[in-house]
Amino acid sequence: MIKKIAVFGATGSIGLPVTKALADAGYQVSVLVRDADKAKTILPENINIVEGNILYHHDLKRFLTGMDAVYCSLNVSPTEDIEDFHIETDGLREIINASLECSVRRIIYLSSILQNYQQENDFDWWVFDVKNEAVNYVRDSGIPYTIFCPSLFMDSFISQNKNGKTIQIVGESRFPFYYISIADYANMVVNSIKVLGNEDREYNIQGLDCYSTKEAANLFVKNYTKEKLRVKIASLSYVRFLGLFDKRKRYKAKYSEALNNYSEIFTGETAWEELGKPSVKLADFARSVN
Repeated sequence: MIKKIAVFGATGSIGLPVTKALADAGYQVSVLVRDADKAKTILPENINIVEGNILYHHDLKRFLTGMDAVYCSLNVSPTEDIEDFHIETDGLREIINASLECSVRRIIYLSSILQNYQQENDFDWWVFDVKNEAVNYVRDSGIPYTIFCPSLFMDSFISQNKNGKTIQIVGESRFPFYYISIADYANMVVNSIKVLGNEDREYNIQGLDCYSTKEAANLFVKNYTKEKLRVKIASLSYVRFLGLFDKRKRYKAKYSEALNNYSEIFTGETAWEELGKPSVKLADFARSVN
């Protein structure tokens, strides 16, 4: 039985709600952070905060000793270059090695459904290569694993798209996405730990609502009650031009190109059946945002 869970990426916009959900479900949750004082201002008191660095093997072994499972919410930073250290692969490899030494019994990994667009329509982005490589590391680790590949998170309208009084998107997706809330995803993570034994599982995490990015942005704005917002759509070509001078804009342009052309197919039945059906709809989420 899994009781103790180590979390990497606990202070991020996705990692934080998952970490809280794990602790609320009664698991003993520990997180590895580089700045413990800062983490204490974000994380609740029932989380064990350990200061350390993924780059140092002895920090990882100290952190993972006695842990039953590992949850990883890692990502490529928009400011990274292809030749840089990537926490999503280089860091993950160190986590897996230390987990094997410490006899961790399950690794739970957050990936993305969008990375499946790699090589479609001649699309080629090294960031998606990194993400796919990370998934293969987990599959080949020898540790029983759960891999989650979510569709777009509703919460990104606040964490990524909101700029002042506008919701900013780049172009419009040609196909709809099955928007999921982080709260529903966090519940699925918790439920996966309850129902899975030693088997390997990969889940596509998809929600109840199916909208293009423009439709979703307009629906969010219509139902958001905290202040009056409007949707602002930037052209992809303009963001590409800005990317000539700004790494973050370059990242955003490539991500948006994939986002606007990926045709998502609903494949979330298994996750719904085994981990629980999502309950949050986009309009209700927008109304609930504080």
